[in-house]
Amino acid sequence: MFKNTKISLIIRGIAFAALGILCFCFPMDTMEVFAKIAGVVVIITGLVFFFLQYKATLRSLETTALSATVLMVALGVLIVIHPEIIAILLGVFILFEGIDFSLNTIKYYRAKSKGWWLMLLLGLLTIAFGACSIFVPDLAPTILSILFGLSFLSIGCASFTALAGLNLVEDYFEAARRTLEEKDTEYVEAEVVK
Repeated sequence: MFKNTKISLIIRGIAFAALGILCFCFPMDTMEVFAKIAGVVVIITGLVFFFLQYKATLRSLETTALSATVLMVALGVLIVIHPEIIAILLGVFILFEGIDFSLNTIKYYRAKSKGWWLMLLLGLLTIAFGACSIFVPDLAPTILSILFGLSFLSIGCASFTALAGLNLVEDYFEAARRTLEEKDTEYVEAEVVK
């Protein structure tokens, strides 16, 4: 049912978790190399999301998701072109990712997903890391690298938490569908008996 969303979350989770680990294992002395790597990851995840989701988005006329994806790709391009302002640009990206995950927890909570609180916690942490990057952009490159590592690991973990929650949501919808079919069958049988 949510096949494209699952693929998108898996790619996003792997890409950002790997980028977060890279930041921890090799703290960047120069932000230029890191900016290019981070920019490319942001562009790729934006394009993957766009190509996996655009049909469903256009069908539901949900233009905010489409606009966010286009902005994500544009932000990735800006990060690659202007690595000197990476702290602010990545901070904006990280901040919006955190807001997106935090708002999505409402859907998971309504579907009675057990991991909604973890996704909310990771979303709030990501918001805090993004805000720190935006409002204190003059940090040393090594500290920024560690801050970005924490942010990207939070995004990766939140993506996998969303994936687990999405599986529960899918099970919830499947159970609801089966219940409706059973009630429909009972109704048809009752009509036949009359």
